[in-house]
Amino acid sequence: MTKITKESLIVVGILAVIVVVAIIVVYVPQGRKLDEYRRETVAQKELLDADAQKAQVVPAMLRQVEDMKKQYRNFDRKLPQRKELGGFLREISENLGQEKLTNQLIEPGNPTREQLFHTLPIIMKFRGSYLSLASFLQRIEKMERVTRVQKLRLSGSPKEDGLKIELQLNIYFTES
Repeated sequence: MTKITKESLIVVGILAVIVVVAIIVVYVPQGRKLDEYRRETVAQKELLDADAQKAQVVPAMLRQVEDMKKQYRNFDRKLPQRKELGGFLREISENLGQEKLTNQLIEPGNPTREQLFHTLPIIMKFRGSYLSLASFLQRIEKMERVTRVQKLRLSGSPKEDGLKIELQLNIYFTES
């Protein structure tokens, strides 16, 4: 056996101190950072899984949007300002004349205020054939302005001077 000398013990002591300092200064902080990174990785994976679950509804929502686009494809018609009412009444009169509907009477009512728009009822009375009425209603549907038929009353006999027609339209506009 060799004798352990004082210098050997000093060297071993210095090496032990270096190892302890390396563990305290390098290994422990690095271990803490590694644990922190592992926890962060787990948290990010959980967030990613949650986001993946949320993203699963996107294809269904895209299908719903496409279905709604098809359903409301004609919804982009015009909601004009009130000052365009005269042009609308002229257009209606022209349509009545083109369809040979006679004894025309057009009576605009009082506008009512809705939450985002105004509604103006228009009562129309005229005479004509059923086919002329159908063609007139088609023309109204194709108009750029949003117009809805609220009431339609037919009376009389087709043999007499045509049908007596009473119609209530609602037109919609914004107040500017």
